[in-house]
Amino acid sequence: MRRWLTAGILILALVAVGAAGFWAGRVALAPPDDPLASAGQPVTYTVVEQTLGQSLGFAAVAEWPATPLGRAWSAGVVTSLAVAAGDEVDIGDVLYSVNLRPVVIAVGAVPAFRDLAAGVVGADVTQLETLLAELGYLDAAPDATFDAATTTAVRAWQRASGATDDGIVRQGDVLYAPDLPVRVLPTEALTVGAPLNGGEVVLQALAAEPSVVIPLTPEQRNLVPLTGRVVLTAADITWEAVIARAVETNDQGLPRLDLVLTAPGGGPVCGDACAAAIPAVGRTNLAAEIIVVPTTSGPVVPTAAIVTDPAGGQSVQLADGTTVPISVVVSTGGLAVVVGVEPGDLLLLPFAAPPGG
Repeated sequence: MRRWLTAGILILALVAVGAAGFWAGRVALAPPDDPLASAGQPVTYTVVEQTLGQSLGFAAVAEWPATPLGRAWSAGVVTSLAVAAGDEVDIGDVLYSVNLRPVVIAVGAVPAFRDLAAGVVGADVTQLETLLAELGYLDAAPDATFDAATTTAVRAWQRASGATDDGIVRQGDVLYAPDLPVRVLPTEALTVGAPLNGGEVVLQALAAEPSVVIPLTPEQRNLVPLTGRVVLTAADITWEAVIARAVETNDQGLPRLDLVLTAPGGGPVCGDACAAAIPAVGRTNLAAEIIVVPTTSGPVVPTAAIVTDPAGGQSVQLADGTTVPISVVVSTGGLAVVVGVEPGDLLLLPFAAPPGG
């Protein structure tokens, strides 16, 4: 009998301990209550005056496009070079010399394909006479005929330039360009001491304005708004630019998108400072900042506080329960500059009620 009583007491004790453990386990495993919800406290936010903006940084590339301008038609050795990369040349300027004979530049569409002397007739003679008239050596109007007046003018020009005054203009004495003045870029063939066989391209013409592009990879292209404003920086100079167009291209077989930049009103981004700021040779890297969200100041609220109704209208709720219509000026990073509230206004932020609450 006593043994059964002892066993009964032991069973009751074990049941009591199990019940206590089960209750403690429920308490330990239960999710914590939301402190704000359980306390009944609303989440509020005080509107502040702030500046928002967002930009993306890229590298822009600036270079001067160049096209062949003239060939050397006299064989010999380059004995002097009178122009450097980026120099502007005009009618009658000496470019270089071959075997101590100067080569000048003039306007013309016909290449210097032959020697010109007394009795020769043709459009190339007209070009030569136009040059002589521009330089003040020929008074008569160009008439396409190499006559006595032309010979006299040629001799005077040759004496002034240091050439032998024989009245004959050799094939390589003049390099004709479509338009002048123009900025030039000597090629590698045009170096003092280099031999010329005749026919080599010795000068290139630089474009009127540099090309400035932002090259984007396929991964980058979706990040950039094509209407975004661009700020370029070169040394201590800053230029405003816009994306004029996007050009599909490739880089060593890989797809690429080039954003071509211009000044906001058109024209080169560097304006009148291009020649001084961008070297004539090679490519120049510029820091480019594409403005994704323009810098804007005003009352700032969290975007989570903004409620959009079915009609598209937007509003926020003040702490006193008043609904205030607003309009968003810009938004980024979970914040928005809005019109409709003032700094210091206290907003009521929506929050999710706990399950079963």
